[in-house]
Amino acid sequence: MSFVLFLISGATFGSILALLSSGYSLVYGVGGVINLAHGAFYLLTVYMIFWFVEGVILAYPLAIFVILLINVLAALGIYYAIIKPFQDNRLLYLISIVFGVIIYFGIGIISTFSLLNNAINFIYPLAIIVSLAFITIIGAISYYALIKPTHEHSEIAVMIVTFALAFFIEQGVLMYEGAKVGELQAITLDPLIPGTFRFFGALIAYQELLILIVTFSLLTLLILFIKKSKLGKSIRAVAQDKDAAQLMGINVNRILMVTVAFSALLAGCAALLYSPQTVIVPYSGWEYLLLSMSVVILGGMGSLPGSVIGAYIISYARSFTFLYIDLRLGYQFTGIIHLGIILLVLIMRPRGLLGKKERL
Repeated sequence: MSFVLFLISGATFGSILALLSSGYSLVYGVGGVINLAHGAFYLLTVYMIFWFVEGVILAYPLAIFVILLINVLAALGIYYAIIKPFQDNRLLYLISIVFGVIIYFGIGIISTFSLLNNAINFIYPLAIIVSLAFITIIGAISYYALIKPTHEHSEIAVMIVTFALAFFIEQGVLMYEGAKVGELQAITLDPLIPGTFRFFGALIAYQELLILIVTFSLLTLLILFIKKSKLGKSIRAVAQDKDAAQLMGINVNRILMVTVAFSALLAGCAALLYSPQTVIVPYSGWEYLLLSMSVVILGGMGSLPGSVIGAYIISYARSFTFLYIDLRLGYQFTGIIHLGIILLVLIMRPRGLLGKKERL
């Protein structure tokens, strides 16, 4: 591995770990929830995309689902951006309604005809949109069905039920894949942007460049969302003091549900971006769970900046191992190296790099 590849691979994998661990850290920082199904969300996203693409017959149902999703989002966007600001002026309010209805029907007609007429050609992007929507919904349902009833009793109970959920997802994937092909096979997804280019003599995939751009954008949006939006401020309030936030009229359960759902979405985005760079088997979820937990522990439980810094430290330690140790042995030493870094940091600073006594 050349030095340029060392820099690029470290940044690429670090970006994926930052995306994974940010969601995990957010859930712990807001609700004190240790979600052991986080890696299973990553795993399930990859397999859902793979199954949807493989079953081309699902192209039209997927297209219909995406059309409905586009129309719902368009209706919400038009209402909040065009109609709601003019509610105080009757004339402008009526004009904005007419204008909004015209835009809405335009979006609806274009999306319906284009997607239904080209459903087979759009199967991959359709599968991506539907899979990310499903994994977000699964995250929300898992909060209300599993985490909320057990979180009132103890954190151990939450760990048990989320572990059971992860195991259920793994075994479901394993049974379906094993029954389908007769034997277990590793899968991978097609890159979103195929091809490679030369950079200082090193061969770099466009997918790696996409990972860096999309991850930076998502993390920036996450920070702005938490700092600036009304919902983000509610999340911060719940993270600081649940009881005080509830007395101020904030629906704590809804906020916790949103954080778990958003965490599942971030895991899904990480899976979408990184799975074309590697192979996935039904057991892979545990690997990504352990990596995200390692990053969160290193950076400080509940600290988003700490998770990002910890992600790149562990990633570059992994790339350094591959650079100076034979590749076959490198995979065996990477776990030892990053475990050593975590132990060293925790000995010097038990709360992690940026961890505090209070959460988030």
